[in-house]
Amino acid sequence: MVQPVKKQRVDELTDIIRDAKSIILNDFTGLDVSDISELRRLCRESGVTYRVIKNTLAKRGFGELGLGEIEDLLQGPTAIAVSTEDEALPAQVLKKFADDYELPRFKGGYVAGRLYSAEEVERLASLPGREVLLGQVVGTFQAPMRGLLNCLGASLRDLVHVLRAISEKKDAA
Repeated sequence: MVQPVKKQRVDELTDIIRDAKSIILNDFTGLDVSDISELRRLCRESGVTYRVIKNTLAKRGFGELGLGEIEDLLQGPTAIAVSTEDEALPAQVLKKFADDYELPRFKGGYVAGRLYSAEEVERLASLPGREVLLGQVVGTFQAPMRGLLNCLGASLRDLVHVLRAISEKKDAA
């Protein structure tokens, strides 16, 4: 029989991951309490939910939401970082923290309906942020238009220079 406290924990977990765009699982072994508190603070400031979870309860929660393929990643101490806003944000926050502390280690993740290995999550974390990517796309679209405007503007500028030179020559004569 399921204990009410365990049922409540599973319900809390399913509430957290139900609308998630990104779920990153990591192994926090080696971090002391102050380090984990610092990691939680960084996650909170970024809008990422960070929770240490029991694997058996996590398996139930993921199973209830039809995410059973994540169960293979639930080995050993596990924490999850979840974002409902940005797919890469949890991985980026954890990578930034890991660059300073050398921990936690990625186990894998579930991003945009697909299971990712630890290596793939590491690559996802190295991508630029959403705003930077959008800026790059806008810049890419603007470049041809800017080139065309410069080309058209150059012809007009050259015409103005030629007319000014003719005018100056006539004034001098």
